[in-house]
Amino acid sequence: MAHPAPLTPVPAAHAPVTVRTLTSVEDLTALAPCWNALHERAAGASIFNSWIWQYEWWRAYGTGRSLRLLVAESGGEAIGLLPLHLQQERRLGATATIARLVGNGGDTYPDDLGAILAPGHEEAAARALAQAALAIPGVDVLRLLDMEPGTPFPAAMEAAARAAGLSATRAPAERIVYINLPETWEAYLASVTGHRRRHIRGARKKLNAERRVRFLVWDDAGRLGEAFQRLSVLHHRRWRAAGEESGSFQTPQYLGFHEAVMRSLLARGWLRLYCLEVDDEIVAMLYAYRFRKGIYVMQAGFDPGLAKWRIGQVLLNYSLEHAIGEGDRVFDFLRGAHSYKDELATSERETVSVTVLKHGFAAAAWHAGEIRLPAWKRRLKALLRRPKA
Repeated sequence: MAHPAPLTPVPAAHAPVTVRTLTSVEDLTALAPCWNALHERAAGASIFNSWIWQYEWWRAYGTGRSLRLLVAESGGEAIGLLPLHLQQERRLGATATIARLVGNGGDTYPDDLGAILAPGHEEAAARALAQAALAIPGVDVLRLLDMEPGTPFPAAMEAAARAAGLSATRAPAERIVYINLPETWEAYLASVTGHRRRHIRGARKKLNAERRVRFLVWDDAGRLGEAFQRLSVLHHRRWRAAGEESGSFQTPQYLGFHEAVMRSLLARGWLRLYCLEVDDEIVAMLYAYRFRKGIYVMQAGFDPGLAKWRIGQVLLNYSLEHAIGEGDRVFDFLRGAHSYKDELATSERETVSVTVLKHGFAAAAWHAGEIRLPAWKRRLKALLRRPKA
């Protein structure tokens, strides 16, 4: 078993690039120092392609999947990482082997996955990793979702596939909205409409006048399990009050993964678990990550019994104020279409997907069953809903 050395200064740009493939959880564990050092410097780094997040995801969701960690090296040093896994999927009577990014699959849905590339070596590392991904034996389809489009890897993956004579599609994956944060809370209040400004101040004032209120950011590692359980309860209460059932906080894998990743990220300083306490009880929570002066919101929950005080909105505004006070410049809502996000957002972005089909019946059957057939069904439903002339 190969154990990669910790990352040291990257080599000269003209050195040849090679790619090693690692396949075991022991390799994933041993890769941590190298991964962390590269992730700290990479422009396309995110919480979701950090070693912590990917390692915990693999522990929770790796059963039945085969790990493929591609490590691009030049001059004996790592200049790029691409974490993949292989999984067999059956469509239209054929079984295809699908290569996906680690983190994609299961019942948790991250954004901003993809390759991690050393500064100054992005293009060369992206090309080498794309070619190595295409060369993984036995793969019928590469389905790479939720990548940061500003990095070179998605374009390199598409170009490498087309150069090999394969079908490749690059397309938007998820629309994400976010708030650009100013330097002060007063500046933020000045940037919103008068109606919203009065609403923020009025809701906070009313709640504080009628109940005992405390806003806090959770920092007690010893009682984090209690906080996680409370978040789960509040999340489900929120959805049930709306007459719906959330798919989150349901399975043992989801619960185990998020509690584990929360513990790891709290120790790293990357967790932000915003809480609103009313009369000594936590009644609303916002589960988010902090990374590079950005806040990234994963989940939320609140007690609908206190809805008349708009506690969800009060907590969100306290969280925005706290983020601004910490010096954060972005409050990102990640995936998920909700009207309140669009009402608050000042900007939007997209993640990107690349799908590559190898030659053969298995890839064609997977594509027909996974992509074409659902698209035809959506078109048919839209036609049937059209009013008759």
